Amino acid sequence: MISSLSLNNVALIKKQNIEFGSGFNCLLGQSGAGKSIIIDALSFVLGAKVDKNLIRSGETQMRVDAVFENVSTEISDFLKAQDIEADELIVTRTLSIDGKSSIKINGFPVTLKVLNELSELLIDFCGQHDSVGLLNVKNHLGILDKFGGEEVEQLKNVVSLRYAEVKDIERKISSLGGNEAERERTKELLEYQIDELEEANLIVGEDVELKEKFDFMSSAENIFEKVSDVVLKLEESRDNATTLVYEAKNELSDFSNFKNIEECRERLENCYYELKDISETLSDIKRNTEFDPRELERIDERLDLIKKLSKKYGKTIEDMLKYLEDSKQKLDELENSEFVLEKLTKEKEHAQKLLEDACLQLHKKRAEFASVLEGKVMSELADLEMKGTFFKVDFERIEPNTKGFDAVKFMFSANKGQDVKDLHKTASGGELSRLLLAFKNIMLDKEGVETVVFDEIDAGISGHTAGRLAEKIANISKYTQVICITHTPVVAAKADSFLLVEKNVVEDSTYSTVKALDDEESVREIARLIDGGKDVSQTALEHARKLVEEK
Repeated sequence: MISSLSLNNVALIKKQNIEFGSGFNCLLGQSGAGKSIIIDALSFVLGAKVDKNLIRSGETQMRVDAVFENVSTEISDFLKAQDIEADELIVTRTLSIDGKSSIKINGFPVTLKVLNELSELLIDFCGQHDSVGLLNVKNHLGILDKFGGEEVEQLKNVVSLRYAEVKDIERKISSLGGNEAERERTKELLEYQIDELEEANLIVGEDVELKEKFDFMSSAENIFEKVSDVVLKLEESRDNATTLVYEAKNELSDFSNFKNIEECRERLENCYYELKDISETLSDIKRNTEFDPRELERIDERLDLIKKLSKKYGKTIEDMLKYLEDSKQKLDELENSEFVLEKLTKEKEHAQKLLEDACLQLHKKRAEFASVLEGKVMSELADLEMKGTFFKVDFERIEPNTKGFDAVKFMFSANKGQDVKDLHKTASGGELSRLLLAFKNIMLDKEGVETVVFDEIDAGISGHTAGRLAEKIANISKYTQVICITHTPVVAAKADSFLLVEKNVVEDSTYSTVKALDDEESVREIARLIDGGKDVSQTALEHARKLVEEK
């Protein structure tokens, strides 16, 4: 359960620490005092998206810290799975005016996705607008399955497994080319591709070698001319460089006793042999350099073929050869496909029968729980002064999927004798609030959350019905922590602890504050709800005390 909530610079609240108790916590205060700020802050720290306008005017950042005590084993296991110490649970979230946000759990930074997954285990928000989820037909199957619990979940797992088996066989059949005509077309295409690649007789690395050769031959005439000129200057002309260096070296040979001169002579000698080697290498290049237009054209055509094939079968020759091997394997499988297809078809028929049986078992179990759910909902609604109502879970068969072959829709009639219609078409706002509360009571041991927040769920409900609604909320608080905003005295009187939200103006600035109420203060605030004004009459006080005593 949540033990405390700390707010900093959240809307009208500058700085406030709020402590909650187990059982029924009631938030009281006049309209506009800031009760909704508490719920907004709690939603924010648990992952809800909020506008940066929630940051207090004039401030650059808001921060909310939520501390939870006595968390469940499921929550502890979740935290450990995130490598977070699980001795306690403190969730911190900040939002800056520039839109930047940070989230920490027990001091460890986490993503919004992790926070939202954790929040589903912590708190269930239930307000007058949260009936939207109940109205959405897409949620009805999930609600029924959650009511069914482990029995339904186990059967769903079987269905999911059987469905996956059918899909796997269908993929294998599809890989064989579908029907006979499609297989023939696929075979013809594969045969053409294999012939084209085999005829090309590709060799790994030949494209690189051919490109180098093509580039060289394209420049052959220019290379021959330049190399010939260099060879002439190095060795073939009358005053060639090699001869001149050789003669220069010999001119210095008589002065070997002079160290500096001898070093120069040795260097000239090295130059001479280097020039001789260069000259011989270039002479070889000259002799082997020839321009053959036909060979150049052959290389160009080969490179063009490789480029053309690469667009169809892979960027590299390695890729194309891999494509060739894969195509041969596919062709071999297709040529033997009749036997394989017959075998797979029988496997699919068997798998579909298993899927059908699993879906049927799941449907029967759902139908059992649907009947129980119908009775419980109508019983809960009768307690909430809706005795003439009729609630039904309608089933429609659809194509099997991972969840079976059931489509579920909740049907409702508010008055005896009226036609049963889709829930979203017939239920009024007040009826929806009571329906929502009925479901909360029924699903109390199915939801798994540790705290339920009721945000003015009693809006539009009064009289004896309000009293019955108060009893339902009080009953929920026996099993899980409840935080409730209410303007209904009989609901407030059922609470175990009270928090008063007040708004004040100090030096031209508006502040909302929250304080815990003692017994006498709580009675006075309930009396204020009865009177509906700032002044409290003695009669209202007596009525309030009586309501609290009857709790």
